[in-house]
Amino acid sequence: MSDALDMPHGFPAGPLSAAGDMYLNFFATPQLPGRPALLKTTATTPRRVAHDQLERLQRQFARPEGMNAAYDALESHRTLFLHGEAGSGRCSTAKVLLCELPHGKGTYHELVPEIGQGEPTCLPPELIGEEDRMLLDLSAVDETVWNTVHRDLSDFRHELLRKRAFLAVVLPYGFEARLSTEFVRTSIGRPNGVEAVARHLRSHLMNDSVWRPLPDVLHSFLDTRPPMRDVARLAERIVEARASADGQGSFTSWWGAAIEAQTDRSHEVALLVPELSEGRQRALLLATAMLHGARAEAIHRGTTSLLAEVGSAGDDRPVLERMGLSQNLETIAARLDADGCVRFKQEKFASAARRHFWTNMPDVREPLKTWVSEALKLHELTDADREELVRRFTGLCMSTGDTEALAKLVVQWTRPGAPRATEVKAAAYLLKQAIDSEEFGGKFRAAIYGWSTTRPTDHLREVLVEVCEKVMSSRHPEAALVRLHHLARRETHTAIAREGLLRHVHQDASLQRLLLARFATAQSSQYHRPDADLFLDFEELPDRFLLSRSTREWLTTCWRMVFDLISPQRWAPCAQNWLVTADRVADRSLADSALDILVEATGARYPVLSRIYADGRRAISPALASRLLRTINTAQRTHFAQRPHQLEVPPS
Repeated sequence: MSDALDMPHGFPAGPLSAAGDMYLNFFATPQLPGRPALLKTTATTPRRVAHDQLERLQRQFARPEGMNAAYDALESHRTLFLHGEAGSGRCSTAKVLLCELPHGKGTYHELVPEIGQGEPTCLPPELIGEEDRMLLDLSAVDETVWNTVHRDLSDFRHELLRKRAFLAVVLPYGFEARLSTEFVRTSIGRPNGVEAVARHLRSHLMNDSVWRPLPDVLHSFLDTRPPMRDVARLAERIVEARASADGQGSFTSWWGAAIEAQTDRSHEVALLVPELSEGRQRALLLATAMLHGARAEAIHRGTTSLLAEVGSAGDDRPVLERMGLSQNLETIAARLDADGCVRFKQEKFASAARRHFWTNMPDVREPLKTWVSEALKLHELTDADREELVRRFTGLCMSTGDTEALAKLVVQWTRPGAPRATEVKAAAYLLKQAIDSEEFGGKFRAAIYGWSTTRPTDHLREVLVEVCEKVMSSRHPEAALVRLHHLARRETHTAIAREGLLRHVHQDASLQRLLLARFATAQSSQYHRPDADLFLDFEELPDRFLLSRSTREWLTTCWRMVFDLISPQRWAPCAQNWLVTADRVADRSLADSALDILVEATGARYPVLSRIYADGRRAISPALASRLLRTINTAQRTHFAQRPHQLEVPPS
């Protein structure tokens, strides 16, 4: 082969990460014309959100009995199986234990077992990064999930030990005796309730002198041993009450407001409903409960729409003989506020009214579901009103476990031609709440997996991308990646999922590593071509990927798929950019590794090597071009030594 020409080079090098990693840059995906987001975009990354939540948890956490022993077990065995009574804060304890470990180069993340979804194992070893700290919360899983996870744990732990990572597993209540004897289990007690309240108040800068001594009624509440999440919620309500009063008043008044805010109004609602003899009055009560806080015009039109949906008769009297809205609101213990919005006079009355109709009148559920779709179209509602309406209806369905009805609504609201500003947004709101549910989040993650592995409508694809990228990613970034990857693989005429996937892994080495592994180890050949094309859209890769054995192998496999399946017009600029970035690396071993990966992936094929060298020599320094030439010659000699009947033909 001839020597490289001495060509000038001034191409941009890869950016440096905060830790000093050099990133190899590929051509970024072209940005399509922007569209208004369905969900609010936060200014911080999902990793940052998760980190902030953990920091807040540590400040508010009351240590239970047995915590020190649990820490010692986790530190020495690298795997901990935690059990204790329900409501004792097991999951919070596991999170804090992982955060108290020495922080190496790994990250903290929560695992989601992928059960019955076509994956070879529910706990892929690719989820484990060097020195990672991982949480596996099994506290609410069923028998099927437990048996599957228990089966796969040994292989997963073997890889965990090899990578010096840590894993804390929260066991389902009563399952500790079913755990294999090869695993270490540790029990924790219940934290002190007073200390839990105190730490929450202190975290909001409320001095001890303000709240000591605690009221006797609060001690009585804690003596009932409520779940620790209820204790935390009560403390938050006290803080909210102080904020609502602008810091005025005493702890006793804030405490009283907090108790008022969580008082169950079911009894008052149960007494009121029989007094409302007319269907219109009951429709007004239910519509106000569903649209609580909306403007009076929306309540009026919503009530009329609900009457039509349930088949009740309206008011046949002449218009001027009917009662006005204010009078009607008085009959349901509601009022107009200064802004013209309708609210009940008592806290928690709206939620109690919704529960009353949903629980005591099951026949109203189906027409109410239809009415919600109609109410979304009310012009008088704001986006915030619509989000609240969807949140309230989603909560009702989940209170009776009717997740199927919610899934059907998502499909209905994302059908072709559905209005984006109302129904498509509503589908995003619904999934946002469902994913965050402790009880049903797993079911909806599974539903999203199912939708992402089919051919969803354009609207459904957009909703799934936003929910994965903005909601699921904060607690379950790996699960979000899997779903975004499936969506991007199957995308044809748009790039919404592709762009969402690339944003999700941007400068996150652990997610980039997982995605690279998925590209390189895909079992089905039907995905090799789309995966190869997605690989070329990686904007950057950490330099250490070039030195680690596993990631080097995956990079080589990905480039091999590119050369096998993608046209030279598509891959040639990316290969050239790979070389340009390698040319800027100060560490020669990194640059040589980049050359080795690229050349090895060609399989010594002359047309591929010729194109790489011809394009590369025009863009890189003579020194690197010379090393590229030697690497190519070495690869060809090795190849021809194995096939002596072929002759070496240098590229032009």
